[in-house]
Amino acid sequence: MLRNLLLILCSLTFTLLSAKGKLVKCEGTYTYVYSTGVSLDEAKTKALNYAMIRAIADELGTAVKSESYIEIVNSEERFDQISRLLVKGKWVKDIHAPKFSDPVFGNNLFSIDVTVSFYAHPLESAPVAFTAHVLRNGTEDKFESDLFYGDEEEKLYVSFLSPKAGYVAIYLEDTENVYCALPYFGDDDEPFYAKKGERYVFFNVKNNTYHLECGAEPEVNFVHIVFSPHKFIDGDLVREMPRRKFREWLGTAQSYDEKMQVQSTMIRVRPKP
Repeated sequence: MLRNLLLILCSLTFTLLSAKGKLVKCEGTYTYVYSTGVSLDEAKTKALNYAMIRAIADELGTAVKSESYIEIVNSEERFDQISRLLVKGKWVKDIHAPKFSDPVFGNNLFSIDVTVSFYAHPLESAPVAFTAHVLRNGTEDKFESDLFYGDEEEKLYVSFLSPKAGYVAIYLEDTENVYCALPYFGDDDEPFYAKKGERYVFFNVKNNTYHLECGAEPEVNFVHIVFSPHKFIDGDLVREMPRRKFREWLGTAQSYDEKMQVQSTMIRVRPKP
């Protein structure tokens, strides 16, 4: 009885998703390379996760604004960390069960292939109507850049212009956490109110400037610009949170506000030359 009920519910969910939009077939083979310290079960889990994300990204695209994204798609760990926020689709139903190859050992590493074939439901967020640029060492749009150096002399600014009035928040994501940089520290914990047709340059005020830090290795960071005609922060502002928590917060906010727009711009941070 319970099994039949679950089948009915799954069938109903599939039917509702199909009615809302056309399902898209996603498939592909992914090779996951792992060390001897990773168990086979863990390797299979990660391989399947990456394969599904990559298949959706290949078929439906991502929401990231940067051609440089291609530089990191082969970095599995970083790709997994950002992809759930950026891919424009969600798994719905397997066409064929995932197929795993036997592990192959070489050069002190294992590798395993997984082939996936499934249906995904396209996820369409509100189109970005505002104009925003991440700027390096200058406040005019001609200073737009996706390359920064870890140096106190390097300054990051964001220009913003919207054809409609609304509220803006900006989040900076590094390799571990996400930080709310706008609204400014010391201001009320509410999103910044932007007037219609007025250009703003953020992080160009005393005590609220930003430079990026970098260790010995280059990093990939993100600038997330969130805009809505509705106030989406209401006294519950979190200044710092893990990436997973931020994705959960953003997903919940978008589910309640269909007019919320998000622009995610990837920037590369390199050690000071």
